[in-house]
This record gives sequence, C-alpha cells and structure tokens, in this order.
Amino acid sequence: MKKTISKIMILLLSALVLFYIMLPAINIHDPKFYVFVFILLIEALLLSIPSSVMKAKSMDSAKFFFLNSSTSKITKVIFSLIIISLVYAFGCKLIYAPIFNANKYANRIQVENVEFSSVPAYNFNTTAIIDRSSASLLGDKVMGNMTDLVSQFVVSNEYSQISYKEGTYRATPLAYDGFIKYFKNKSKGVPGYIVVNTTTGETKLERLEEGMKYVPSSYFNTNLYRKLRFNHPFEIFGNPTFEIDEEGHPYYVCTTYTYKGISSLRRVTGVVLFDPIDGSSKKYSVEEAPTWIDRIYPESLVLEELNNYGIYKNGWLNSFIGQEGVIQTSDGYNYISKDGDIWLYTGMTSIVSDESNVGFCLVNLRTHEANYIATTGASEYAAMSSAEGEVLNYGYVATFPVLVNINDKPTYILSLKDSAGLVKMYALVDAQDYQQVYTTKASSDAKTSIENLILTATGHKVEEVVEFESFNKDVYIAQIKQATIEGNTYLYLSDGANVYVIKVDENNAAKALFIEDESTYKITYHVVNNQNIVDEFALN
Repeated sequence: MKKTISKIMILLLSALVLFYIMLPAINIHDPKFYVFVFILLIEALLLSIPSSVMKAKSMDSAKFFFLNSSTSKITKVIFSLIIISLVYAFGCKLIYAPIFNANKYANRIQVENVEFSSVPAYNFNTTAIIDRSSASLLGDKVMGNMTDLVSQFVVSNEYSQISYKEGTYRATPLAYDGFIKYFKNKSKGVPGYIVVNTTTGETKLERLEEGMKYVPSSYFNTNLYRKLRFNHPFEIFGNPTFEIDEEGHPYYVCTTYTYKGISSLRRVTGVVLFDPIDGSSKKYSVEEAPTWIDRIYPESLVLEELNNYGIYKNGWLNSFIGQEGVIQTSDGYNYISKDGDIWLYTGMTSIVSDESNVGFCLVNLRTHEANYIATTGASEYAAMSSAEGEVLNYGYVATFPVLVNINDKPTYILSLKDSAGLVKMYALVDAQDYQQVYTTKASSDAKTSIENLILTATGHKVEEVVEFESFNKDVYIAQIKQATIEGNTYLYLSDGANVYVIKVDENNAAKALFIEDESTYKITYHVVNNQNIVDEFALN
C-alpha cells in the first residue's frame, strides 16, 4: 500500500512539474495537452510494472508483462490507454486530412475578388520602406546610447508591425539580459520599449512610469506565458504579439485557437489582451476586440489558409492531377497599412514556380477580411533581382518589396542595402513589367527621395498621384502611328484635332493591334502631362 501511495505521489509531482514547464491548455484539442497526457501515461505505465519484470534479464523471463496473468489490471488499463491515444491521434489526422475535407480547407478563409484600385494610393506616411532587419539596427543603435540600461537589458527581436498615430511603426520591448540580471531588476520590471517609424526611420526608446513585470524574458511565475496560462488554463494560445495602444500603453495581443481533432484546421476563436505591467488580462471575441489592435490573425496562419484556398478550391484530386487553377503564395510577404489596419500582402503564383504572379492577396490581420486582385505581374523576387541588376556595380542587396498603388498601377517599392545592412538606395519596379526599374540614392530625407523617384518614374509629382478624372468620347480615327519606347509599344490615335495614347500590354494587345483608321471607337481616357491616356476602348 505504501508503495502504491508513493508511486501516486511521484506521478502527481511529475504532473505538476511537467505542467509548470510545458504549460499546456487543459483542452483536448491542444497538441501540447495530448503530449502532456501521453508522457504521464508512459510514466504511469513504468511505475505500474512489477519490479520483477523490470529486473528481468530477457523478454522470455519477463513473459511480456501485458500477457502475463500476474500483471495488474491497472497496468493493462494504462497500456490500453496508451494504444488508444495513439490510435486516436492517427485517426484524427486521417479523418481531417485534406483528401476527405478539401472544401473545409479551401474555405478556411473567405477571399473576395476586388480591383487593384481598392489598394490605397501611395502615401509616404503609411508605406513601410524600412524592413525588420533595418529596424533592428536602428533599435540597437538607440539602445547603445542608453548607458543606464544597456548593461542590464537587451532589445527583444520581436519588432511587430503596427499602425500607430496615423503612421506605420515597428514596436519591440526591452528584455532582461539573462537570469542574474532578471533577479536584480525584477522588482521594477522592464523599463520600456522601442518604436521605429518604418517610413522616416525615427527611433525612440519610450520609458514607462511603471515597468513591465510579465514579459517573455522573465522567469518563474512572472514569465508572460506562465502568467497567461494560469489566468486562462483552458485557452489554446499561439505566440503573443507586442503592441501599443494609441496612448502608448504596452500590451501583448494573445490570439486563442481551437482545432479539429488534435492539430488539424487551426481556427481563431478570439483574443486575450494581456497587460505586462500588472499581469491583468481580458478575453474578447474577434468582433469585440479594440480596433487599435493590429494582429489577431498571425501571418503563419494566414499564409497557411491562403495556400489551402489556392490548392484545394477545385477539389483534392485537382490539387495534384490536372492542377487547374491551383495557385500558392509566393515565397515572402510584407505589410500594407490601409484604413488604420495592417494588411498582409503576398503575391500568388501558379503551382509551377516561375518569375510571375497571377495575382495578389491582401488580408486584414485584425478582421480576417481577404481580397484577391487578379493582376498578373512579376514575382517579388524577380523584381528584387531586377533592382539589384540595376546597381550591379555596387553589389547592393534588395529588401522584400512593398506593393503600392501609383496611378492605379501595381508598383513595388524596395530598398537596396550594402553589406553592413545600411539603406543606400530606393527603387521603384513596375510590378507588371519588372524591367522598368527606377532608382535613387537614399538620403536623410526619405520622403523627398522617394517623391523625386516617383517624379522620375511617372513624370508628375507625388501630390498629383490621385484618381484622374475620366472622360468618355466617340473618336473617329483619322490616323494611327506606332512607336516603341524603352521596350514598350505605344499607339497614337489622331482624330485630326487631338491625339490619344494607348500603351499596348498583355491585357489589351489582342484588341489594340487590330485598331483600324477611318473607324469610330468609344474610348475612356484621362489626361496626364497634357497627354490623353486611353484606359478603355471599343469599336463603336
């Protein structure tokens, strides 16, 4: 009896220690909870096996404890539970596999087809031209100047993308510099965080009146993950995101999930807003969450959902036989600020990887709204290579581009950095014709540099980058002339009094090259630099 009680106490103590380390949700859908239970079952099995069997020198002498008539019922029950748990795990994977659930996988995200004009026109204040690595360099530089902090704290590498005070920023907290310095500073907590303006590069260390005591770099009961688990024992969490509200108060945004079975078809159920200063937290549904929150749906989940949509929307069989309409996300993503929210942007390519995109996807990381823009163009990496080729003699490396709207045309903006990671140039690349590249040297006034770059590329100032007034007109074509400029074909249509310009591309080539003179066409056009630029045309 004493041995039995001792074994039960050992098992309970192990469960407490394991729970304290693993921090699983008490939830049958949490993969960590399944692993937690499985480890305890294995330990319980080992504790229940008779010592004579454990000491046996061969399987024959042990007579395989499960078949041995002297083996206790408890041992057999535990062994059976282990087998059942393995069968359950395998069964869940099979039942919820895409082969049986292609429609569910394809509909994890609802994608709406929209026009490219839904992408906001270029605005310097909301275009993140400074990437994570550059933001990290700026943050380290500011931290190095804080002599009272640099010996005790380091800068966390989180640098989450946020929309803040009508601009776009990356925010990251300071962190304890190891176990010893945690003990020295835990009573006051982490004293602040760093924000980097991703358009101007302005970087600040914001000091808090009261330090953050519950952070990922903390230990024991003040560790963020442990405090979060004790506050919400039944919720399944991912990786919390550091954000600040419009008043500059820090929070961790902790998305909650559920699964089908154990680990299939992950789905967001809500969000917990955690205050790292006092450790308080509150759960919200996605619809009720404060609007200043920028990321409820993590990038990894969104990309997984978009790939499931692109691959399985025409059924599981089509995903590998025929592959009609099968698309996938390109190898990378970036962010667009729109209406005060952060949207993930990624190109969509055919399943056969090449240098072109068949469209673009934008997903609101707060609301889960997803838009698909069926605009063909160069892939992001093709644009990066093209920009690097333009400055090949310098050996600069391109950053992953940001998609912007300039005159309703998809355009990539990217930075070119030297071997030290410093931004030396900016580049504009036409997303539909990636051979059209424009570059300019970076300066301390990034806004002016980029505005001059747009002026060079488009022939007008950035203030003029607005929706043009469109005109509709029936035009009798008296004369047609054709010219090739910088590799692009243009048609000049004259009605005797005015000239109308058509840029021939893959979208209109089939019609444009068969335009005949002495015919009347209904055209829609706008005026740029005293030129009549044709948007649409049809034989009247």
